[in-house]
Amino acid sequence: MPAHQGRILLVEDDPALAGMMVDLLRAADYEVDGPHASVSDSVAALALHFPDGAVLDLHRPAADASVLRDDLEAYDIPFLECGENDAKEPQGLERQLLPWLRRMHH
Repeated sequence: MPAHQGRILLVEDDPALAGMMVDLLRAADYEVDGPHASVSDSVAALALHFPDGAVLDLHRPAADASVLRDDLEAYDIPFLECGENDAKEPQGLERQLLPWLRRMHH
């Protein structure tokens, strides 16, 4: 079995979008930690397993989202914040997610 490209922490509070994101990440040969629907679950997951990167797509404002961003920055973990309009269809996800994954390795 080939090695994964790395582990991605996925924070997505919409189950349908989370499924699409998991499929895209796995197709790109990444291990997915999540999806986590809340920031508190994501912070706990980050403490257990430091990922190689993170994808954050929170549609509802989360008061504690800055805590997660601060933790990712403190540990120099690259992250992508998807906007609500960016992730409504698989093509939009691919256009944003796949180039970021390629840049993350360089």
